[in-house]
Amino acid sequence: MTRLRRRLLCCTCLALALSAVPAGNALVQAKETGPARPTHVVLVVLGGGVRARDMLDAKKMPKLAAMAEAGRVIDEIRAEAANGYEGVARLLTGAAAPVAGPETHPDRPTLMEYVRVGRNLPAEKVWYVSFEGEDQLRLAYSTHPAFGAGVGPAVATGMGAFGEPLKSFLDRLGRPDPQPKEAWTLLRGLRARSRGAVSSYLPEAGVPAGLPRSERMERALLEEINRRSLLVRGPAPRDERAWRAAKTVLQVHRPILTVIRLGEAEQAQKSEAQYERVLWANDAGLGRLRGWIAADRELKDRTLVVVVSELGRDATPNERGGLDQADDSEDHRELALVAFGPGFKAKKGRVKRTRRIEDVCATLGILLGVPTPHAEGEAWTPYLREAD
Repeated sequence: MTRLRRRLLCCTCLALALSAVPAGNALVQAKETGPARPTHVVLVVLGGGVRARDMLDAKKMPKLAAMAEAGRVIDEIRAEAANGYEGVARLLTGAAAPVAGPETHPDRPTLMEYVRVGRNLPAEKVWYVSFEGEDQLRLAYSTHPAFGAGVGPAVATGMGAFGEPLKSFLDRLGRPDPQPKEAWTLLRGLRARSRGAVSSYLPEAGVPAGLPRSERMERALLEEINRRSLLVRGPAPRDERAWRAAKTVLQVHRPILTVIRLGEAEQAQKSEAQYERVLWANDAGLGRLRGWIAADRELKDRTLVVVVSELGRDATPNERGGLDQADDSEDHRELALVAFGPGFKAKKGRVKRTRRIEDVCATLGILLGVPTPHAEGEAWTPYLREAD
């Protein structure tokens, strides 16, 4: 077959493949047709150590690879952190040495604090969703005297934004069964008929009752605390709980900034095969995330999703078949970032300069319209679209 015939055949196959994709699919829409700046940002940290080449491998993470193809990839990001905890701290603060040791609060403000202060937002509009609680939640806010806990984000972990605070209560009294889909239609009609009567029993006249947003919150709450919510199966159970908590947060609060920190990729130290199962599970989570955003009229087409790891992994397995974080390879020290949604240029060209994980804080600060004065990283303005 001649080169020309091969080229024509490839073009024909590509055209047929594109014609098979529904017109409403966000992955085939030109990025520049949407707003130049996002109104909402979701930052997903593929914590636990994930190699850049694995993030962009369509066989290991097909949904993320598709987002990368339709969005923007920033590669060769230097990660000089000694461990994953420090890596997340560098990512969120934009500073090279923000923590004194493992499980300590950063001494520089986090992106979440910057957004709350810069936009004068309540905690419910900025969230930190973590795969693990306790000491790991120290990364939610800093000890900086001008910021700190008072302007920290709302936090969800474990059983979620509702399930975790209610855990002791539910352990004593039990959990409800899930509502079947048919029940919501009946309840909606019943509430519409009784809204006037119900309102007289509310403590304040302005308290909404029986409205769509009330139902949205009720659905999210019941999904989180029902009996089946305790049954978390699969290769990444802690990450799965973080995804569930993120769903609740997005559905109920529609935050300006949501940080989702995962961490089950640390299983790579025991088994490369288990590591790849975790990647596949979190790729499915990213697919669900896109679905939640697309189904919400406020978030759809106005939300930027950023996916990045905090540290890589060794290039080759160890003698036990696991992947450590000990060599000096590019796989260990260089990361990739995928941006999908408004804010970044779709052009694939490179910018010839050093990129660091500390740059992410300042870059997202620009997109969210807030200053990040204590961040040391350099914002990636050549990659960003001009503001409307």
